[in-house]
Amino acid sequence: MRRFYGILWRNAFLGVVGALLLPDLCVYAGPNLDGDRSIGQMIVIDNERRALGQSQARAPSVALPRPGEAEPPQEVSTSSNVAVLPQLGYDPAAGFIVGAKFSDIGFGPSDMNLDVGATQSTDGETEFDLALGAPHLFGTDFIGLVQLGYHLTPSMNFYGLGNNSVGDTALTRHEEHGTSALFTLGRRLAPHWVLAGSIGYERITIGSGKPDGLPITTHTFPELPGLSGGYNNPLSLSLIYNTRHDLTRPARGWNVIAKVQHIGPELGNRFRYTRYTADASYLHPVVSPDHLIGIRIDGVYVDGRGDNLPFYEFATIGGINKLEGFNPNRFLGQARLFGQVGYQTLLADFDFYHIWRVRLDGAIFAGAGRVFLDRSKLPDALLQSEPQIAPGLGDRIQYSYGTGLHIALGEALAARLDAGFSRESQGLIYLSFGNAF
Repeated sequence: MRRFYGILWRNAFLGVVGALLLPDLCVYAGPNLDGDRSIGQMIVIDNERRALGQSQARAPSVALPRPGEAEPPQEVSTSSNVAVLPQLGYDPAAGFIVGAKFSDIGFGPSDMNLDVGATQSTDGETEFDLALGAPHLFGTDFIGLVQLGYHLTPSMNFYGLGNNSVGDTALTRHEEHGTSALFTLGRRLAPHWVLAGSIGYERITIGSGKPDGLPITTHTFPELPGLSGGYNNPLSLSLIYNTRHDLTRPARGWNVIAKVQHIGPELGNRFRYTRYTADASYLHPVVSPDHLIGIRIDGVYVDGRGDNLPFYEFATIGGINKLEGFNPNRFLGQARLFGQVGYQTLLADFDFYHIWRVRLDGAIFAGAGRVFLDRSKLPDALLQSEPQIAPGLGDRIQYSYGTGLHIALGEALAARLDAGFSRESQGLIYLSFGNAF
């Protein structure tokens, strides 16, 4: 699934209005876990369908449940799980952004998951993605997922490496251009467990782009690994555990992902490194399902050194789901540790013209984390010629907090409008999709 941030940055009035008035279907997933979370979502949907068949619940044509009632399992097979969203917004670095998203969790006779999205900005920023998942590949408990992606970002900020103190003003700026394809095959080991393997293709190029008054990354830090771009074709193995029962507003349960991803010359790559990721979140009701407490813990370690580890593959903190009070990719390091806690309360629950059951939640959240940088694993030429590449390194833990409005439409439609704050930023606004925990 596609990640979507940045178009609602600071004074993004148009994007806020569009997010509140136009329904959408999309599920946010962070980098390197997007396919795994998509498979976790298919576990939830399939478990609901199986529960429907076992309980012989009411037919989908029966009216939507009254506000306050639990979402019935048959909702996953109704027309309310198809949506199109025009995406509108403004970002000072990208200009006005327009696009659209189409999603369907019951696509075709096999109830596949289809998600297609595209955006284009007036300043040249382009993004396209397509994901097609099959919850029962070949009619068995195998899960298949194909993801295609393309992005062009002419003005991407670079703040240096490490847990630095340069503030919210970038050191340099550059262009990033990427094309990717990922193929995943999963096997259900138990009702809530899936073992998945994936292989993919990814091509990244780094250019001068539109620096808009800032120095150009490729000129300022010519020894930075990855500036010449290259292939990052991954081979991954993941273990996924998901006990949720509602895709858009789960009230209880775990969502856990453990993943190992290897990049090496045997797959045609220029680089060699291994990424280890663990991500766990839990939701629990307080007094009633109208009030929820969520907690998430995330850790990443990238085992690579020298010119074999490109800077754009470092672990990051900043942006959606990674301390929203900081700019996207604000901190870069070879490892990351991050935690967040949140509370959400149901504000409204109503039937929208017999199309969707709409649930609106108010939310508050706070998080803390940091990245880690081992200078001994950086190229010697980089440290000798460009010591400012890691400015103001420190051991300080970064903190962020915020508030938001969460929107759940039917059984498969979710969106979040969050505002994050930190010691560096007065307020960053993000439109994202899916659940934070």
